[in-house]
Amino acid sequence: AVVSTQSTGAGHKTADVVIILKHLPTKEDTSKVMKILGTKMNQQQTDKAAATTAVTDSGFTYTHAGNTLRISLTTLPSNTTETIDHEKHIKLEHLKNSLAAIRHARWFEENAFQSSIRVMVRILKDFKRRIPFFKNANPWTIDLLAHHSASVTGSQLTIPLVFRRCLQLLAAGILLPGSASISDPCEPGFVKAHSFMSYEHQDELSCGAQTLLRALAHGGFREILGMNGARRVTFDTPIMFDGVIVTPSKLAYEKPTETEKMDTNAGS
Repeated sequence: AVVSTQSTGAGHKTADVVIILKHLPTKEDTSKVMKILGTKMNQQQTDKAAATTAVTDSGFTYTHAGNTLRISLTTLPSNTTETIDHEKHIKLEHLKNSLAAIRHARWFEENAFQSSIRVMVRILKDFKRRIPFFKNANPWTIDLLAHHSASVTGSQLTIPLVFRRCLQLLAAGILLPGSASISDPCEPGFVKAHSFMSYEHQDELSCGAQTLLRALAHGGFREILGMNGARRVTFDTPIMFDGVIVTPSKLAYEKPTETEKMDTNAGS
């Protein structure tokens, strides 16, 4: 199952694919599949550029002409309760993550039927590539955020409105600790979409969105979208838009010092 695709710039693309085996995948299975797929992929190439393969914790990657195919191996959900030999099998954590990626891809295909949602996903993935504050955004969080931004009862928002609403939600702290957040529809109970993110990464998303929203309010959409010939939005120094100086937001989260960590552990 293809679970994710994205552009990495300069026309290069990355795709994530999950292969389900009937048994617990072993490291030997990874080598066999990598060899078979690598041979077949090489036969399909029309140019003479060399392709490379590399083993990863969850499977392997196949790279050709700057384009990367990331393959993950997993098994049937019922097999995840079996005893896993860490020296022989792929770790349970990676197996479950791959199964979750399949659930995410299926949910998105069934629910992201509005074109504005898919456009918003592409914009956010471009932010992830270009803007430091968005680099740690998870693809699944991006999908949920884009869907939530476009989901308004009784009306279908245009792409510009979805874009503005997405920045407004992030800037207001929808993915910050203590917020209502967005419920993960693929997990039982109420699991927040940002529950796996560190406080630092949550703060980066909110802070970056606040700066982008200010720039958007003063006509800086070309700069935000990185259009040809446009200036780059800076997040460390003020930048002027239409005679108005936009001052970037500052990160609020401060990592606890070793002393504070020790005090916390002692108190607990």
